[in-house]
Amino acid sequence: MLTVSNLSVQFGKRVLFDEVNVTFTQGNCYGIIGANGAGKSTFLKKSFLEK
Repeated sequence: MLTVSNLSVQFGKRVLFDEVNVTFTQGNCYGIIGANGAGKSTFLKKSFLEK
């Protein structure tokens, strides 16, 4: 299980995420969808790759 708690990301005055909480459970398939520039890659980087 992977859990993201209280993820907030802001670039200047633009807020991309504000206290996002999500849990990914074992045995399930998940997809992140959205328009170009919506923050999909940023969400993954900030959640799992960057400290």
